[in-house]
Amino acid sequence: MKIDLEIMHKDLAGYVKDHLSFIHVEKIRTSAITILIMYDIPLFLGLIMIYKLEFMLAFLPFILILHIWGIRLAIKNPYSTQLEMILFMGIWGVLGAITLIVLINGMSYFTLHITSIFYYIVINLASILLTCYLVKYQIDKYTGDLTKEREHSNQVKYMGLLTIAPALGYIVTQGLRDTVILQVVLALISMYIFLIFMVYAAAKFLHRFFFIKKNMKYVKYYPISDKEKKKILKQGVEIK
Repeated sequence: MKIDLEIMHKDLAGYVKDHLSFIHVEKIRTSAITILIMYDIPLFLGLIMIYKLEFMLAFLPFILILHIWGIRLAIKNPYSTQLEMILFMGIWGVLGAITLIVLINGMSYFTLHITSIFYYIVINLASILLTCYLVKYQIDKYTGDLTKEREHSNQVKYMGLLTIAPALGYIVTQGLRDTVILQVVLALISMYIFLIFMVYAAAKFLHRFFFIKKNMKYVKYYPISDKEKKKILKQGVEIK
């Protein structure tokens, strides 16, 4: 994970430089709020369909951790939370993935009344294998010659499709209002596709966080202008 110290920053491949970069400071606050919304919507829909108080209580620690942390990032000086935001997105992916897989199992059992053990083995084993694959993909991507550009893939395009899948599922569901079972099935499929996105986010941003920590020599924080610096210092905010 550590880059050879003899390699200069300018010699690194573009995808490696991107992995060593941060979210722009002007987008940190809006990103934190958007991420919370992306966690809340599937959680809310899943809890409504299961309608079990136990699930709400089980997710309460996750809800508190993400929301308190997200609000902190939205309030605090964004110039001092650039690295923290990367960690937040990784933890969001982890907690979101755990939340979704539990909801998927809960909806399957309590809403669709599926009792087949084979069914639960398949969906959970598939989730574990998927997680292992995405983690391995991130590790393999940043090993070897980091000065050589990689061939472009269609992965970004596919991840874009995954992000709109829940919305597509919702639209289709609205056209099937009279068929409750189909609504639940479509919601379940949409949540599983979104689960894939959450696992991908967890693997990518947690690797990115530790990759940055190991290679601080190559990291460039977003600078703050003199005008903004004076304004923030007057407010008593410490700039790190």
